[in-house]
Amino acid sequence: MNVLVISGSPRKKDSYLICMEIGNELKKYDSAIDFEYLQLSESYIEECKGCGICFQKSELLCPCREDEIGMIKEKMKKADAVIISSPVYAYQVTGQMKKFIDRLSYLFHRQELCGKPVLLVITTDGGGSKQVYKYLKMTVSGWAMDLVGDIQIISPMYFKNREPKGVFKYNKRTFEKGQKKIKALSKKLYEKMSQRNKKTLTYYDIFLFNCLRSKIYTSDADRIYWKEKGWIDAPYFYDVDLNPVKRIFGKIMKRLIDILGKKISSGS
Repeated sequence: MNVLVISGSPRKKDSYLICMEIGNELKKYDSAIDFEYLQLSESYIEECKGCGICFQKSELLCPCREDEIGMIKEKMKKADAVIISSPVYAYQVTGQMKKFIDRLSYLFHRQELCGKPVLLVITTDGGGSKQVYKYLKMTVSGWAMDLVGDIQIISPMYFKNREPKGVFKYNKRTFEKGQKKIKALSKKLYEKMSQRNKKTLTYYDIFLFNCLRSKIYTSDADRIYWKEKGWIDAPYFYDVDLNPVKRIFGKIMKRLIDILGKKISSGS
């Protein structure tokens, strides 16, 4: 099995060290796990031109297709699990991470990473981790990845000898709490990779699935892709057990999206 770490940090410091701790925990379950670290700052990724060709026709027609984004996506598809990490920059992900997400925005339309286990790692010198988490959660959920969980670390409170030092100081309780979460989520990630722990759908998952399905009414490329996958009339991207209430909720959402989508496509 292999895990791909995609880092939005321009440095190999706080978030890198947390990811390495996760890697060490995973190797306790299986020493043969391959742990690959991909630094976006060292990758050649062009900025999105905003032309919309990937949405309406195909990502293969993207004017930026000569860079490394296709190679990175293939690495994600082949990995048994993905870890996405970013420090907080101005209450958002880093520019490197944003550029990466922009270039793969067509995955909100055609979910090639459907069901792929993913863990989010966010580090900060103070605040902003919740805002970054919400953005990354929306992203990986829109890509239909299986979000295992998130680790949010206030670096100066976690790393004992961290430099430079700021307002926040090392706190043993914070460190122990972070260690406990790293161990728990590493175990959960391993179980996902081993397919012993399947996803339980939330109402958010069902709602988002139907919102994403609306793209079939505005893009021929999306409609063809979803039809080939058998998703258009399905309750979700893949077979899952739904209780009666969630199944009814899904049917109501589907009906509403179908009504709205047909109005949009007819121009009425």
